[in-house]
Amino acid sequence: MMSDDAEYLPLFDWLRGILAVVVMLSHDGLLWWADAANFAVQVFFALSGWLIGGILLRTSRAGLPRFFYNRSVRIWVPYYLAFVALVGAGLLRDEITTEWSQAVVYKLTFVYNLFGMTRIEEMADLYPLAGTGNHFWSVNAEEQFYLIAPLFIVVLAATVGRRIAFWAALALVAAFTIEYSAILFGVTAAVAAVKYPGWHRTRVAQVVLVIVALAATAGLIADTHYNATVPFLALPIVLLLARPGPQSAVGAVVGGMSYPLYLNHWMGVFIANELFQPFDLVDSPPRKVLASLISLTIALLHYRFIDRVLREHRSQWYTARRGTITTAAAYSIVGAGLVIGLSWN
Repeated sequence: MMSDDAEYLPLFDWLRGILAVVVMLSHDGLLWWADAANFAVQVFFALSGWLIGGILLRTSRAGLPRFFYNRSVRIWVPYYLAFVALVGAGLLRDEITTEWSQAVVYKLTFVYNLFGMTRIEEMADLYPLAGTGNHFWSVNAEEQFYLIAPLFIVVLAATVGRRIAFWAALALVAAFTIEYSAILFGVTAAVAAVKYPGWHRTRVAQVVLVIVALAATAGLIADTHYNATVPFLALPIVLLLARPGPQSAVGAVVGGMSYPLYLNHWMGVFIANELFQPFDLVDSPPRKVLASLISLTIALLHYRFIDRVLREHRSQWYTARRGTITTAAAYSIVGAGLVIGLSWN
């Protein structure tokens, strides 16, 4: 895993793959820890804050259209393919209610985390495929981060965007107020790395990170304020693995599969359920194994024929005009979602 114009960090490929598998297994009831999927997402958030924060710290205002273009190509195409598959399956099986339609619009405009998830406990049965695809909320949160972070890190760089104290204070406040604070912890670490290059690789920092991670693990075991504790484990995991090295061919595939696996693992469960339902074996181990194998196969094919192609050619496809259009579209889509969501609530 390499951030733009930066050294290659091969362990991140494996980390992303493991996190996606954890989410897949957790959502199919194969892991004992109820927060396993959410924890994996929090590590994803810390990783995103670290990598995207690092990219933005090397980006000028003139480079923002290209940043938005790269993010959009990387995120939108796989996301909307998964979205279309989910909505299509829902149209074939569900009763179309007002709540169903609203959930679709929220996911379409990347605001499901703000409006759809707030009513999930009471409305899940009325959402597409009885709540299938709720994990899209984290992708929506990431998309919002991609829109907000550049305003601080690049546009307001001279005032607050590149101040460690600003991001550290923001991260600590967020830890006790919102579910996405791990992203801010990652950005804080990236900002610190600009002023103190390689600080996280020093022996002292490594020892401190291990101690913090162990303390946070103890806090999670003791069930101490999950949202405030989890970033202190998520960020050390990311920083301890942020080691440069050569790219592994297998690791590149594992990392490349992670996003399509995260998006589409519901398909394996859906297909396996259909196959085992006539035999009343939906909860059987063979069904769960088959679901995982199907999901992994779909993710591999998606990576091979879609994601990899996008990564290989997006630089060739880029033009200043496309960058400007993509930037306007990114803000417009989420902006429309916010307006619609506020009008419905």
